[in-house]
Amino acid sequence: MRPSPLSFAAASLCLPAVHARILGPLNPAPVHLTSRDSNVRLQWEKLTSTLDGYFSGKEENNVLSGLEKITFSLGLFSVHDPKAAGQLQYHHTGPDVRNSSFGVKHVDGNSIYRLASMTKIMTVYSGLLLLDTADWDKPLTKIFPEIASLPKNDPTHHIQWDTITPFSLASQISGIPANARPFDGGELSTVFYYTNPIDPTTLGFPPLTLNSSGIDVPCQTANCSAVEYLESIQAPTLPAFQSPGYANTNFILLGRVISKLTGLPENEDWFQKAVFGPLGMKHTSSLSPTNPPYPGYVVTGDAATFAFQGGITSSSGGIFSTTNDVAKLGTSILNSTLLPRDQTRKWMKPNSFTATLDFALGMGWEIYRYTDKVTGHVTDLYTKLGDAGNYATYLVLVPDYDFGFSVITTSGLVDAAARSAAAHLLADLVSETILPALRDQAAAETKKNYEGTYTAAGKNTSTLTLAYNETAGAGFGLTVTSLVNEGVDLLAYLQRVMGGQLVLAPATESLGCGGAGKRGFVATTVVPDGAYTGVFSKMYATDYDWLSNNGLTYGGQALGTFYFDVAEDGRAVAALPAVLRGKRFKKSS
Repeated sequence: MRPSPLSFAAASLCLPAVHARILGPLNPAPVHLTSRDSNVRLQWEKLTSTLDGYFSGKEENNVLSGLEKITFSLGLFSVHDPKAAGQLQYHHTGPDVRNSSFGVKHVDGNSIYRLASMTKIMTVYSGLLLLDTADWDKPLTKIFPEIASLPKNDPTHHIQWDTITPFSLASQISGIPANARPFDGGELSTVFYYTNPIDPTTLGFPPLTLNSSGIDVPCQTANCSAVEYLESIQAPTLPAFQSPGYANTNFILLGRVISKLTGLPENEDWFQKAVFGPLGMKHTSSLSPTNPPYPGYVVTGDAATFAFQGGITSSSGGIFSTTNDVAKLGTSILNSTLLPRDQTRKWMKPNSFTATLDFALGMGWEIYRYTDKVTGHVTDLYTKLGDAGNYATYLVLVPDYDFGFSVITTSGLVDAAARSAAAHLLADLVSETILPALRDQAAAETKKNYEGTYTAAGKNTSTLTLAYNETAGAGFGLTVTSLVNEGVDLLAYLQRVMGGQLVLAPATESLGCGGAGKRGFVATTVVPDGAYTGVFSKMYATDYDWLSNNGLTYGGQALGTFYFDVAEDGRAVAALPAVLRGKRFKKSS
């Protein structure tokens, strides 16, 4: 009996003792997400049924308490199953949207929400498509020469603009503070003097005037120039490239960099040219709607606040979009629709770590390291959270499965903390339900497509046998159980010199449009659990696959590489162990 999709919320984690394999998928990405017998569809329907039961009042569920006040859209998408983007969605309309005199009264895949900081991924994506590679490492003083004369003699108090680059901005490691006037929601003087007037001296603060430093700054509107905004940013938080720190400032500046280097003055110009236009994202824009009652939009809270024009801030958090358009965006990244594949792989890598072991940062990415509760295998989730005003969103891409999902939420009925918590909960529900289903579906398809015996012609017996192993601690995956060449047990020698049982992991591929072609797998070894004196001995013992990297060869061919010819339906029709130099084993069972 499978556990409820929500049972993880109260369960303690008990992970199997496993050892690191090559970072990446255990199996080729699953193709069938929407078929009736797909593990992914079955688990998605269980999750959505649980949500339906709660919202209908038929089932009580403390975990979901409060979600009824949230309007939200969930959407899954896959490179290999185009139907997923349309069929695997779930939408709930909260009471404030249902009863609103503005925008839609019922949300679906084409309802237009504010995305908040999910925008930042689209800004980086646009930059990767429009800028030259060398542009990412140019100091900002070369891009905006006017700031070269700003004070820099005291690095403790002065931002060193000649050390900050577009790459450091995109990677959230520039060292500049989170916000700067006039876009500084954390500025207390606004609260003390305007929102909730109070004499700041009674709290221990010195008095300020409109002429005070940090108040009287060159940038006073959302349409100020890049140089005016740069001149308005105060002291650094950290030196550039020392440690990551979240900053909307980074992405406002990155937008200004893209405009300067492309000659496209408005953010909307380069968003449309690079991403929205080529991908057919017809319901996506960085410009706010101008005609009340804003048909097609999801409006919560004050309508005037909803429709404010972001100006230069739109590259940080100003985009409006839909679940369907976000699916186009995510699929295009995973599929390298606009970028070359090598550039996509380069983009989807961490650039710095945080103080926690399971969270890192990339160019726009917030990277979570998910450990599977059954296999112990690590899967990296490339995500972007958006959270501003009445809106909270997630974009989550999982390259190991060529899969992703979005969570888009809003409410004018709850405070910011409750709305944010709802978005986090929904992202947890989807990931903890669907990631295990993707694992199981990929395993089932790999077993169906590759398991069996392969036979080669020759005077003596030449066979290769593969079986899919699902035993905890024994190395999940496609396992070489026999390799006999001309009557000689070659597997026995390979296991002896390579260190144990050989489990194949997908590595390379050359597939045509129909899916037929070649796949390359690399053999990873299963290392028995052991005792270690510290981090150094543990790494050397358990990260053998990283260390070996096909270092054992015969005649220049790697002992651990296996090639497969695959048909359009994904089934392997022949295997070619690299070390046997082109010898073809045809699948016989």
